[in-house]
Amino acid sequence: MSKTMQDFDYLGKKYFPHWIEAGRALGQAEATLIAGIVRVLEMRGVEFSDDAAERIHRCKSLDQLVTWLHKAPKVKSADDLFD
Repeated sequence: MSKTMQDFDYLGKKYFPHWIEAGRALGQAEATLIAGIVRVLEMRGVEFSDDAAERIHRCKSLDQLVTWLHKAPKVKSADDLFD
């Protein structure tokens, strides 16, 4: 194995697990917030369209998801989350 490949292999083993774990944690946080939003809406009997559900599930912004979670107990419709 060449020196360049050894260096790359070493750096990959050193740094990739950190980034993989960071990505996994971010994904888990997103999934938890999404589940919370949907659960609050369902518990309150708030119906939501497929478009609203897709928008919630596709969101990758933790800040936006937290905002929607805070609004979920107060809205009359899922579309009100997005105002």
